[in-house]
Amino acid sequence: MGFFASARFRMDVPSGISSIDGAVIFPAGIPQPTLARRKWSKLTKAYPHLARRLLDPQLYLAGLNGATCRKACVSLGSYGWFGDTGIEGYDSGKVTQAQWRRKAHSKIHSGWQGEAPKGAKAMQTAISACIATQVTMGCEALILPSPLTTDPASDYSTELGWLEDGLAIAAKLGDGRLRLASIALSDTCLRGGDPWLNPLLDLILDQVTARHTEGAYLVLEQANEHGYYCSHPNTIGALLRLTHGLKAAGMQRVFVAFAGVAGLLAGCAGADDWSTGWYRGERRLRLADFEGPTGRANPTYYSHRLASEFHLQADLDRVVAANFLPRIADTTDASRGLLKALGSGGRVSNVPDWRYSQSNVAAAREHFLVAMARESKKVSGLSLQDRLSYGQEWVANAEKVASDLYTLGGFNQRTELDHQHGWLTAFTRFVTSK
Repeated sequence: MGFFASARFRMDVPSGISSIDGAVIFPAGIPQPTLARRKWSKLTKAYPHLARRLLDPQLYLAGLNGATCRKACVSLGSYGWFGDTGIEGYDSGKVTQAQWRRKAHSKIHSGWQGEAPKGAKAMQTAISACIATQVTMGCEALILPSPLTTDPASDYSTELGWLEDGLAIAAKLGDGRLRLASIALSDTCLRGGDPWLNPLLDLILDQVTARHTEGAYLVLEQANEHGYYCSHPNTIGALLRLTHGLKAAGMQRVFVAFAGVAGLLAGCAGADDWSTGWYRGERRLRLADFEGPTGRANPTYYSHRLASEFHLQADLDRVVAANFLPRIADTTDASRGLLKALGSGGRVSNVPDWRYSQSNVAAAREHFLVAMARESKKVSGLSLQDRLSYGQEWVANAEKVASDLYTLGGFNQRTELDHQHGWLTAFTRFVTSK
């Protein structure tokens, strides 16, 4: 199972990490004129994980509001598969990129369509531009564009239209690359019922696998979640069911994105690759997140035994004082100094790289990515049965630690202790129902 880092304007990973397998580039975070100037031969020498790269078309973001999500819409609209957005082409001989962006930001609200292109000609034009961009970039596989599914009663015909045209165009333009069908689902379609009885999931599995695509790219839009961790058992259960069902139908490659750390659970269910990052925008997809400016991040400490993170202003010190350190310790090169200090009676504030302050996130980010890559490698080497055992033991232990931590009370909302029970419920049901 491969672990792919999220890539937007910044595409680097901390220098101490050598076990990240690839990168997924998200157009909402980097406009086409900027991406087009990236020299891949040079970048891959500095950041080897970029040698294996994918581009997520992110057509599922077509429903964004152009007036309230200007930055993302300008970036997306610059690629050519969101229809005519009124954005002028960038000409380096006339304007700088900063000038081009300012002008585009001032006009995007009137040109942005707010929906995916409609009609056979517009759809095929969009798909052709999308495939050509991925081929030019040297992507190792082609992610076919698809709009977001938000209606639980959908007949999925629109999405299948995009898939059928995408498969045909990719067969002509894709130079034999694997074609991954995008399946982008809002949790509004998933939370309301048992994932093993959800007719929409039945429909998707039946129809997508009938098209004989070589793979799938799964995306969750977490409209009803507010934390970094998806918590509802039906949403997690749907992710597990889709992953297992697609692999059982013979797909060569199933890739899971925007599920956060739960992507690792999908790996236990059979996913071939997954992607996440440390920042919230790399963890979850929530359309409302694009509407407001993001503040500066503060460091957090990830514990794989808890399947969650600790807020560092006070929570981790309280947990250590209550003798939980042996149960939540997660050692990487980045966290070694912190754990040594805490084990010797010190506090988080005594360790400069982990001190709670805005933008002091380098150590926290490195630690998180190392832990994700480490666990991915561990799962990758297991048989399917052993993957199930790993997943079951991991979430059962995390649920027990979270439950015991609740006895301390008063945690910051960034120390998330509620999703573990939902994960255990979903994974136990998966193991017994698949």
